[in-house]
Amino acid sequence: KKSITKPQRENQNTGLINGNRPWKRHTELKIGFWNILSLYRLGGLQALLNEVDRYNIDLAAIQEIRWIGQGLLEKKHHTIYYSCHEKNHVYGTGFVVRSRMRELVIGFTPVNPRICKLRVKSKFFNYSLFSCHALTEASSEDEKDEFYESLEKALDDSPRSDIKILLGDFNAKIGKEDHYRPTIGLHSLHEESNDNGHRLINFAASRGLVIGSTCFPGKKIHKATWRSPHGNTLNQIDHLLISARHRSNLLSTRSYRGANVDSDHYLAIAKIRARISRTRNVRPDRVMRFNINKLKDNEVLPVYQQRLSRHLTEALAGIEDPIEKTWEGCQRAIVETAREVLGPQARYGRSPWFDEECKAATDAKNVAYKNMINKRITRRATEEYKEKRRIEKRIHKKKKKLWENKELEEIETHRNINESRLFYQKVNKGRAPFKPRVTAVNEENGALLSKKDEIMHRWARHFDRLLNSEPHEEDEGILTNCSREQEEDDVEPPDFDDLVDAISRMKNNKAPGVDSLPAELYKYAGDEFYKTMHNLIMSIWEHESMPSQWRRAIICPIHKKGDQLQCENYRGITLLSCAYKILSNILFNKLTPYANREIGKYQAGFRKNKSTIDQIFSLRIILEKGMEYKVPTHHLFLDFKCAYDSVLRPTLYQAMEEMSIPPKLIRLVKMTMAKASGVVRIQSEISPEFKTSKGLRQGDALACLLFNLALEKVIRDSGIQTSGTIYNKSVQILAYADDVDIIARTVPMLQNAFLAFKKAASSMGLVLNQDKTKYMYVGSGNGPPGNSIQIGPFTFQRVQEFTYLGSQVTSTNNVSTEISRRIMAANRCYFGLVKYMKSSLISRRTKIRLYKTLIRPVVMYTSQAWIISKNDEKKLLVFERKILRRIFGAVREGDTWRRRKNKELCELYGEADVVHTIRLSRLSWAGHVARMEENEIPRRILDGGIGTKRKVGRPKLRWLDGVTNDARSILGTRNWRAAATSRDTWIRLIEEARTHQGL
Repeated sequence: KKSITKPQRENQNTGLINGNRPWKRHTELKIGFWNILSLYRLGGLQALLNEVDRYNIDLAAIQEIRWIGQGLLEKKHHTIYYSCHEKNHVYGTGFVVRSRMRELVIGFTPVNPRICKLRVKSKFFNYSLFSCHALTEASSEDEKDEFYESLEKALDDSPRSDIKILLGDFNAKIGKEDHYRPTIGLHSLHEESNDNGHRLINFAASRGLVIGSTCFPGKKIHKATWRSPHGNTLNQIDHLLISARHRSNLLSTRSYRGANVDSDHYLAIAKIRARISRTRNVRPDRVMRFNINKLKDNEVLPVYQQRLSRHLTEALAGIEDPIEKTWEGCQRAIVETAREVLGPQARYGRSPWFDEECKAATDAKNVAYKNMINKRITRRATEEYKEKRRIEKRIHKKKKKLWENKELEEIETHRNINESRLFYQKVNKGRAPFKPRVTAVNEENGALLSKKDEIMHRWARHFDRLLNSEPHEEDEGILTNCSREQEEDDVEPPDFDDLVDAISRMKNNKAPGVDSLPAELYKYAGDEFYKTMHNLIMSIWEHESMPSQWRRAIICPIHKKGDQLQCENYRGITLLSCAYKILSNILFNKLTPYANREIGKYQAGFRKNKSTIDQIFSLRIILEKGMEYKVPTHHLFLDFKCAYDSVLRPTLYQAMEEMSIPPKLIRLVKMTMAKASGVVRIQSEISPEFKTSKGLRQGDALACLLFNLALEKVIRDSGIQTSGTIYNKSVQILAYADDVDIIARTVPMLQNAFLAFKKAASSMGLVLNQDKTKYMYVGSGNGPPGNSIQIGPFTFQRVQEFTYLGSQVTSTNNVSTEISRRIMAANRCYFGLVKYMKSSLISRRTKIRLYKTLIRPVVMYTSQAWIISKNDEKKLLVFERKILRRIFGAVREGDTWRRRKNKELCELYGEADVVHTIRLSRLSWAGHVARMEENEIPRRILDGGIGTKRKVGRPKLRWLDGVTNDARSILGTRNWRAAATSRDTWIRLIEEARTHQGL
């Protein structure tokens, strides 16, 4: 007999061939919903993404993610939106969106760990999709009511015109009751609804929804979405609900048992007729990064310098423009030379532990899973699947452990060969917590932006508004007194040595600016290039004009805290051209002597031989003496909104002129900020360019110096006297850059000083942050009544403790709270390094280095100003011994292990303990204060007296008492001030004491 093939019948209206469509129309949207049980396990996310790709799902609603927090995670071809518990690895809902749909997402709202919403843009209607995870049947009535109330509120908050689709695990059995139609369909798996089913049906009816997962015929195995552990019970508890008006757009829904992520739920997929816009992804051009490590090679460096000299000669031949064209020639010569000699930097991708062996184990497990579900579930098939799953987990753990061990071995190798930078780079990379890369941001009205061009325009608008005055002001034509006719007062132009010094001060391994040329290409360029660069700087100095490229900055937003989708929760890091930094360093050196002459001693920020310890020490001594002599003090810790970005440039130039700074320097400073512009960079995307007319150029060497001058102008205009101390006047100011503490004897004096300061600060453009500005009273009694203080139109919260420059001060001057806080911070640091401390692949020597360089500095921050009690010493020693016991391990005696004794730890460590180190650090600081000039604030505070009687009773231990006792017991000197006058002698005494144990 001749076989006859039955022709295929195609339906012209639906595109179906024998009831099946072999392809997906571009008007169809495949939406999956799946309770995946957990993504908080090895390989869980990768397995999920593989199944999403295999079934060609456009987006999937997932439940029980079990991550922490809310946000989005961007992978190469997928974006995961998630809404999970804040602290625990429980519950969690979210969405997986493939790359073609990524730019169509216009909003994501994490409601709670059981509900989240995703909005998708379409041609005619937008879609509001809800990923839901309802409570189980056994849960209480109140909990179920609370869930549906939250879901109802989330629906109410969605635009009425949106098509609503609810997907997920509702733990609801939907029956075939006639009285529930048309809310339910005819094709549910179950005959009767359970309590959760009744709740879901009533909710759908009240909201005009249809339970679409019950509307399509099919095999029972294609309706079931959950399988019991023994495999004998199948339930349909995962559902899709859609607006009744648009139910005809729902084409089909069914479950797919072949998808496997080790969950007891089956993947369910719905096909929806949707007009989704097509998007095109265009990859931006990548900037070449040169292999600057070759410059360390003694054979490559001369070749680089010779080639650069030749290219410079060719590039500058016949150029008459001394600035713009000259710089373009220099830049072109550097790029050509670096491309020829150094070549591109090799890109090292991640070394994933998930290799072919892991993939083979996963594939074998999936085959066993299919064998189990395709046949009648037997004990043998189930055991075979479980065994394959155990093998897969064992291989995954093994591979990840091998990969981690390889990373540890590389760390140890870098330490052995003294590659400090690579050593700490690896360590910090390994201890840093995972942070998802977020590129999407919210619009001003709260809408989520996902398209790259919209995101970059949003960032440009944010920084344009932040860095420009309202209305927009140009700073041209200001400072009429700064004319070129005053050349007799100008400073000397920079010589060749000034240029060499400015170049040598640039730091290596820093991100370059808009020219993409790192500092190393300039530092190792050789004398010929230095001469060319010096001629260019001299032309800039003479003509007071610089290349236009140097005016352009790249701003990289860095997340501070809070919602990652809000632009206001980011601070901008500015990247400037390294060639401009040479000019900036030269101007900094020229301007510094005049700034030091004008800026008062109250300012310790970014000044030579000063640091945060100067102000913290001064503040603690003021608190100590005030408590000792019963003199109350009132402190107002000021905080400004974007202080550096708010300075009005014309007012700053005028202030510099009033301070008799040479007009030449003022004009050059003005030149560096005139016509400045910026772009925002997110990964490799660049925003449109925008002008900046306000604020200082962060990343510029001049920025900190200019801000100190601006603050000096504010304090002068406020009338606050900066000479003297709080001992002999009513108001004193301590400042570190924009961190200002106003100290007053009485509340009225504090109010007057603040109002005058606020008025002067407003003229400079500085805006006070009322929420972060705090008031603290220090003294006997309760002080002013209430939990806040009213000063003019401002109300400031009163606090009992405040973190000033990273150190906590209290109203009782209790240093023990700060010590406990530092120990807690050091414990967090230790927790991030504990895997290195536990590993046998890391030597003890390396572990001790990690402790001394990364952990101990955290606990010792500002310890020079501490007053340490016996209880504090005990807490510090207990903390250190805990880490040393982890480093040196336990001792085996026969068949048992015992912890090491304190004496054994001391002998193995062989160095000064943390308390001894703190005492030596305090002695070193005391010698530094004793050698200060008499008009320096820390010395005046330490040596000065309030002039009142001490309170009755035994005096508390003072800082000076601790120094005197330590000098006598550790250094063996009674007159420590006399010994400290010689810096070399004092350092020698401290170093000798450091080598002695048990003192």
